[in-house]
Amino acid sequence: MPEDPYRFNQSQVKDFPYFRRSWKNVVLTLLAASFIPLILIGGGMYYYSASLLKQKTLEFLRMEVTNHKQAIDQFLEERTMDLKVLSMHLGRSSLTHPGTLETIFLNLRQELPCFTDLGIIDDQGRHLAYVGPYDLISKNYKHTVWFKAVMKREIYISDVFLGYRKEPHFIIAVKQSGSEGAWIIRATVDTVYFDKIVSKAASKSRDAFLVDRNGIFQTNPRIAGQLMEQSEITNLKHFEGIKLEEKRGQIRATVWLKNVPWLCVVQIAQKEIFTALHTVRNIGIFVFVLGAILIVLTILLTTNFLVPRLETKQRSIRLFDQQLHNLSHMASSMEVSYGFLREINDNLANIDVATAWIQDLARKRNLVDIEESLDQIKSEALRSRKSIDRFLRFIIPGKPAITEVDVNAILDELLKFLGSELHLKNIKVTLDYQVPLPPIRSNRFKLHQVFQNLILNAITAIKKDGEIHLTTRAEEAFVTVTVADNGPGIPEENMDKVFDPLFSTKPEGTGLGLPICLDILENLGGSISLKRDSDKKGATFVVELPLQFRSSEK
Repeated sequence: MPEDPYRFNQSQVKDFPYFRRSWKNVVLTLLAASFIPLILIGGGMYYYSASLLKQKTLEFLRMEVTNHKQAIDQFLEERTMDLKVLSMHLGRSSLTHPGTLETIFLNLRQELPCFTDLGIIDDQGRHLAYVGPYDLISKNYKHTVWFKAVMKREIYISDVFLGYRKEPHFIIAVKQSGSEGAWIIRATVDTVYFDKIVSKAASKSRDAFLVDRNGIFQTNPRIAGQLMEQSEITNLKHFEGIKLEEKRGQIRATVWLKNVPWLCVVQIAQKEIFTALHTVRNIGIFVFVLGAILIVLTILLTTNFLVPRLETKQRSIRLFDQQLHNLSHMASSMEVSYGFLREINDNLANIDVATAWIQDLARKRNLVDIEESLDQIKSEALRSRKSIDRFLRFIIPGKPAITEVDVNAILDELLKFLGSELHLKNIKVTLDYQVPLPPIRSNRFKLHQVFQNLILNAITAIKKDGEIHLTTRAEEAFVTVTVADNGPGIPEENMDKVFDPLFSTKPEGTGLGLPICLDILENLGGSISLKRDSDKKGATFVVELPLQFRSSEK
């Protein structure tokens, strides 16, 4: 069974799945288009949320440390005022009267359980009266730091110290003066009770405590350290307002108390700030991963659904394009069929004359002349068969394979095929070949179609009594073929349109010849151009063909 010349070979079939070959790039592009905005938006929102949360936390710390400072200042001021009012209203004599201080202390404890003891001390540091759990009545405080300070200031709140009782505590002392001389009412604040007040600002993730000017803890911190131990806060200097610091994974807000040289500290671990955000982040990551899976599946299913259909459409377009090329080739070949038929007609006429001559010789019984006439008939029949075979070879496409091609040989074959047409119209062909011309790897049949179309266009343009000039040159990685004629040429306004589909300057033209030539050459990795030369008559087409085949087909 003969092979269908219009069927694609295996090399062409492999060229069809362009979309399948590009599937990876398409998928990556779609994934990038989906994920890059998603990541940028998600990352931006997360960064904005983290910044906003941190800002809100810092504002909260400012407010918290301010409220905490005010609460501690208020507590110390109220306890100081309690002692001051008590000493002013009752006086020294009443407070030192046996049993009075005990009664007052019991009543005071019922309302204010913050005091652990209460004492009245004269200006020599001796106890005039004392009530409390410790044996301090015989102790003299004349040389203690707090006694000297209160004698100068009248009101004094001490740092936490051990004192005679050898336990951490701090005192509030108020000095009064009277006819009996100066005296002091002193109360010891319960450190456990005071710790509860200070630690109200503390929580699971937040710590609150007080330190003195040397960084010594004045209350028990919740996270690290103990009362009267050295804290990590050192080199303290007095400052106004609230100070915010970030150190060792902690955000710390500090402010000085109003009447006591203690620093109020509220701090929180940085990681705790973002705990809630981390939860949201984890949920977001889960949603992102789930969405990513859905996006990937959607892209894969969509591309796998579309690619076979696109390839089917492309295959149909390719087949139609190939058939269009072949029809165009046949149409251009039919343009020269007149010369071919004329040649066949001449051969048949010669055969007819030879037959009549044989009949005449047969009547005369001249066998020698009859044999010569039969040889002539045989020769004419052989010439006709070769002409028909050559014509069929030119109009029926060969296998579209990539082989080594001699461009000069293709042009010579075409000129031989078109010889009758050229002779009939008295058109001279001038050859300017480079010899030797390096062979190129290309499609012989496609090149034959291109050059045939260009030469036929030149013949049509010249009409009669003209000249066609063919030039071949090898330039670096290309072979250049120039087809020039001395016909009327192409008007300037049409030069940019000659390669447009359906554009033709001939009334009977289809407008497909040059566009098909352009398509063929681009698919073979070459090019075609119309040379602009206002000084030269006619049209000049320049074809560039790569030495090595590099298809641009998709």
